Order: sequence, then C-alpha cells, then structure tokens
Amino acid sequence: MRWIILPRGRIWLTAVAVLLLFVVALVVFRGCAQSVTIDKEIFLAESLEKTKAAQTYRYTIDSRLGGVDRDTEYLSRIEGEYAGVDRVHIKGTLANNPIEFIQVDDTTYMKDQISGTWLSLQGNRLAQTELFITELNPLAVFDFKDVPVSEFKGQDGKHQLMELKPMVQNPYLDLAFTDFTYKIWVNPKDKRIAKTEISAVSRTNEKETLDIVIEFKDYDKEISIQAPQ
Repeated sequence: MRWIILPRGRIWLTAVAVLLLFVVALVVFRGCAQSVTIDKEIFLAESLEKTKAAQTYRYTIDSRLGGVDRDTEYLSRIEGEYAGVDRVHIKGTLANNPIEFIQVDDTTYMKDQISGTWLSLQGNRLAQTELFITELNPLAVFDFKDVPVSEFKGQDGKHQLMELKPMVQNPYLDLAFTDFTYKIWVNPKDKRIAKTEISAVSRTNEKETLDIVIEFKDYDKEISIQAPQ
C-alpha cells in the first residue's frame, strides 16, 4: 500500500477549506429553513386574501357536534350561493329541519316547507348576523385574530394542504368553543381555498367536539340571486 504524505502546511490549508465549506453549508441550510418559514406565512396570507376577495362563489357546509360519550348531532347540511353580502341563497337542513333562505338587499325570504310559500322579513339582514354567519357567509370562518401556529402538510392531490391553530374572530364560535384546528386545501394555481375542515372543543365539556367541513367552487363566476316570485 502506498501512502500519500502531504506537507504540514497543505494539511492545515485542507482542514481550513473543509471547515469553511461546512460553515457555508450551515449558513445556506439555515437560510433555506428560514425561507421556507417565510414562504409558508406568505402563502397563507395570500391565500386568505385572494379567497376573501371573491365576489361570488358556491359552497357546501356540513357541521356537526360529536364527542366521546354522545351520538353525532348534525347542525347543518347546506348548499349555498353567495353573490355579495346582500345576495345569498341557501338550501338544506338546519338542526334537522329543512330550510331555504334568500337574502336580497335588506329583505330575507324564508320558504314555508309545508305550503311552499315564501315569507318575507323587511329590513332584516340575516346574512350579517353572528348566529347564521357560517351558513350565509362561510368565508367569515377565515377571520382570525391571530394564527400563532401554521404548518405545511405538503401536496394532497391537486392542492396544497396547510394546518392552522388560529384564534377565531367570530364571537359566537369563540364563546362556545376553543382549541380550533383548521385543515385548509388551497389551489396552488389561483391560491384560493377549495376546502376546509374545522374542529374545535366545547368550552363547557372537553369531550364534546364541533366539526365543520366547507367546500368552495365557482369563485367569481356569474351567479344571479333574485327575490322569489
């Protein structure tokens, strides 16, 4: 076996070069890690901004109460169309009762499920009330006080999946529930939210949970909502 003997000076130069390469690699790695964090925050902010800027959209909502020691209770199963704060149409079930609402300007129309006739409430903006805000304005679920925890979960089919633990803005939800977790599927092409799954824990009973699934489509498509005839 032949041994290659380097002069002492060259050994030191080689060691210094290796050390410098290690330091540079460490700096680059840390920079990349920081870049990923920044990109994640920017991606979330842009997705929320572009989604909430939509003038029209269609959606479905499935919300329920569940838990360890109770049967699942469906709160709402809704199909809706949104064409502005004063133009909303929803149809489905609310607390296991069939419902259909149309909001046009400051008038709310409610369909009597027995007779099929429409009842109207003048000067009533049901879409802006906190009680029905999820069913009539579902993008309001993305109003947050803060998002202290967010994480990329990677690609899920055609969408980017993120998981958040936000502080929600809606006082009705915040009063009744805590420990919110959001899973959000974002279309990377237009950076708009296609689906969200929300889970939370009751403030009065930690064994009781709230689960909401909302799917969105037809952003900024032409949607006409008129008063019933």
